[in-house]
Amino acid sequence: MAKKSIHLTALTAQYIIDRTQQGERANYSAHINSAFSQLAHIAQAEKPTLTSDEWIELYNVYAGSDLTKLSLPLNLASDLLTHYGATVPKQLNITAAVLADKLVDMTQAQQFAIIDAVRVFWASGEDGN
Repeated sequence: MAKKSIHLTALTAQYIIDRTQQGERANYSAHINSAFSQLAHIAQAEKPTLTSDEWIELYNVYAGSDLTKLSLPLNLASDLLTHYGATVPKQLNITAAVLADKLVDMTQAQQFAIIDAVRVFWASGEDGN
């Protein structure tokens, strides 16, 4: 495979340095590959079960969004409300309101898994749900 040119942020470099054994030289490729392997595992293991209508709703919320630039912590319920210009779930249609209530109770890992599935959908058109 051809080498890829990447730029590491100071935060990413520090993440790797903090996980390198004392006296060892940081192996950036190994750390990056390991981190992505762990993220892929979390995305699969934490992916919540949603209805087809709920997935479509989420695909629409993030349509055209740059999902590489998300604010943390994730708050998908807020994103759903914002998408519809609502401030409370009762201003939404019933499907979206039920989804907002589900999203509020989800962990950050579950919300990450949803965002990852949405990214895959918009990148490949594949609905893996």
